[in-house]
Amino acid sequence: MNKNNGPADGFLPIWVWLIVFVQILLVSFFSAGTAMNPADFIPGVSELNYVTQLYVTRNVTIIIGMLGALLLRSHTGLLVVLVVRLLTDIADVITVYAMDVEAIKSSVPMVVISLIVPALLASAYLRARISRRG
Repeated sequence: MNKNNGPADGFLPIWVWLIVFVQILLVSFFSAGTAMNPADFIPGVSELNYVTQLYVTRNVTIIIGMLGALLLRSHTGLLVVLVVRLLTDIADVITVYAMDVEAIKSSVPMVVISLIVPALLASAYLRARISRRG
């Protein structure tokens, strides 16, 4: 590391890497689990159907987007994918309460704490970093 490339000049700080890693890990886990045995992850769904497949597909697409942004070392790409993930999760939480889905209301705090809040923090950081570089 030379004097022009201090820790602040790295692609991402460790805490953002951790957030992205947890996002990828959790989303992968729930996507794979839902694809293999939907009944364990979605109450009332006994087999993979069109709507369940859409859920799996959207999550896998986000994972691919995050991995692509990381491979390209793109702050903007990662910001876009995290914001899409954030909006999707917020829409899911709103839908759970709007449609009064009692069976999965208990998972909402986990989604908020492990996916929404961290994605919001990482998105704010990335937005600020992109703005500084102008």
